[in-house]
Amino acid sequence: MKIRQLLSLVLLWLLADAASARLGYSAQLSADARQLAVSMCSDQALASGELVSGSSEARDYLRGLNGDGDSQPKLTRRGIEYGPLAAGECLRYTVDAYAAASADRYQLSWRDGNYVMLPLQMWLWRPQRIPAGSSLELNLPRGWTASLPFAPLTTDDFRYQLVNTPADWDATSVFGRLLTRRLQVPGGELRLAILPPVDARQQASVQRWAEQNVRALLAASGRLPMSSVQVLVVPLPGVAAAVPWGQVTRGGGSALKLFVGLDASEQALLGDWTLAHEFSHLLHPYLRVRGRWLSEGLASYYQNVLRARSGALTPNQAWSKLDAGFARGESEPNQYAQTLSSAAQGSYRSTMRVYWSGAAFWLEAELALRQQGGTDLADVLDAFARRHLPSNQQWQPERFMAELDAVAGTDLFAPLFARYDRAIAFPTLTDTYRQLGLGEKVGRLALTDAAPDAHIRDAIMQRSNAPGQQARPANSADDSGIESQ
Repeated sequence: MKIRQLLSLVLLWLLADAASARLGYSAQLSADARQLAVSMCSDQALASGELVSGSSEARDYLRGLNGDGDSQPKLTRRGIEYGPLAAGECLRYTVDAYAAASADRYQLSWRDGNYVMLPLQMWLWRPQRIPAGSSLELNLPRGWTASLPFAPLTTDDFRYQLVNTPADWDATSVFGRLLTRRLQVPGGELRLAILPPVDARQQASVQRWAEQNVRALLAASGRLPMSSVQVLVVPLPGVAAAVPWGQVTRGGGSALKLFVGLDASEQALLGDWTLAHEFSHLLHPYLRVRGRWLSEGLASYYQNVLRARSGALTPNQAWSKLDAGFARGESEPNQYAQTLSSAAQGSYRSTMRVYWSGAAFWLEAELALRQQGGTDLADVLDAFARRHLPSNQQWQPERFMAELDAVAGTDLFAPLFARYDRAIAFPTLTDTYRQLGLGEKVGRLALTDAAPDAHIRDAIMQRSNAPGQQARPANSADDSGIESQ
């Protein structure tokens, strides 16, 4: 056999071997939570390779890099380069968890003796593509547990199945004296973790708030669109606002992070719209900035529709909140004459226009679907979710629209998207309002049953029979934009 042929066979064997190898990570947090020691081992031989972190800052906190055999790992501009590893051999490194957490400009990532909160990218150095079947095992101080975006393999949250999402996708990991609860719902579970400090009364309020909003999410299709979701609650002592900020991340799996004011009343918490908004982001794939007006528009539309269907709002309250949002979007000046697509990808001076133009898009789509008969927006999104969610890749908005048309059997979403995406002005909803019996124009809501599609208006906000915790009607604060993925 020729040397070139032999080398080719060896290379193919190494590539096949690497593709079938499973990585086993182990992470041990020191007793004072200041150091996180990580090892990565393979159950099969690995050729030379590279580990990346997904964050340019991660290298600042990397300590004590070493490895077995001929691996000789070293930190380069690209990442951690290493030589061949035999089966069972490992790479090891330590992360300065205290320094990484202390770099948080909001000073919320470290509570001595209580918890440490770190972006996953700060400590999980991994291949560009994580092999299927790879796992992570945690060793934590006594009395501590964890909250990670990865789906747990055990009930004690100490062993997780790694997921091959892109390395630079945001994700949050927390280790500490957490209050945890798994909310079992049709389709999967929500893994709720509440960071200290909270007392028994506050814990009960947060759990009731979460359960009420779970009911709102289930009011869409009756099920969770993926099997496991991390829900992380970060308390803000001394803050009276119920939920000043919320965020959805996709790295390692779908996850929600909510910042909750500990001085807020339970009535204010139950009446807040933020969690319903964030839950709605679970119904679509990751669209990044090009599809930001679509994703935030869906969440802004559904934060009102789903709360009405769950009973947290009356139909009139929900329509009033949508109308008020459209009025804010319409009144925001477009001083740079940007298309909606450009505004969504640019500065945040167009937040109201971006969010509420998107909400108008989904209202128009909902109306058109129901006029055609046989389906509605929730059915279409559920059909999409059953085919494609969870998704570990970024979707272009055009592909998302085409797939919605495919599952709905329509030619509706793609042309409507094209019209909105290139629009300079806020959409004119006069005809939509007239058909639904909402009044003459945005900002002048006056419901009338004489309209041709008043029955559709009522059906959009109709109370759902989806399973879940009974919701408590409440008024919510002013609905403004928040940032999510």
